[in-house]
Amino acid sequence: MKLEYTWFALLLGLVGLGLLAAPSTASAHADYERSEPAKDAVLRQAPPGVDVWFTQELFKREGRNFVRVFDEQDAQVNEGDGVVDDDDRTHVSTTLPADLANGRYIVRWKTTSDADGDTDEGAFCFYVGVEPTAGQAAACAALAGDETPPALTPTEPAAVASPTALAPTSAPTTVAITPTTEAPDEDDDGIPTAAIVGGAIGGAVVLVLIISGAVIWLRRTLA
Repeated sequence: MKLEYTWFALLLGLVGLGLLAAPSTASAHADYERSEPAKDAVLRQAPPGVDVWFTQELFKREGRNFVRVFDEQDAQVNEGDGVVDDDDRTHVSTTLPADLANGRYIVRWKTTSDADGDTDEGAFCFYVGVEPTAGQAAACAALAGDETPPALTPTEPAAVASPTALAPTSAPTTVAITPTTEAPDEDDDGIPTAAIVGGAIGGAVVLVLIISGAVIWLRRTLA
């Protein structure tokens, strides 16, 4: 009986070590949480920049995250990909030119979660000096993943100076965005540290539960 007990305990130990060595399969995404200007905001004048906050901290590495702003002609109006805030890595900011024209602007973003390296992407709109048409509102709702378009009311009541000031100067152009499907490339440092720690803790918990259950069963069986 003692020999069988010893072999069974060794088998459980090997199983536990295998669970600890296996990578964690849990996934997470740094999704859009809020922004300034807010999603679908109607502004009287152009903002100095765009700030976006996400639901998780970002894995700060060049090329892994971006916030880009595009006009109606799908031309990028901000420089670069935005900057991840060192004091709050859920926050990415970018500046806009002072002479930004009236119209609709599309903010496109991509993130890499610091929890496990998973990527996410999306887009939202804001408007400067004009109210969105029904078509623009529907297109922007689709970009943002909303089920229904927002109500066509300005988010800044004081921003509406007159009907003329909010009249679009040209016919709106629908800008489509095609999500990229490529798998995230691996870093030189491998998986983020948070993912490794999470996998080790999860494996340790499973190992303790398995061994505890086996010991209780053996005690009852051999009693």
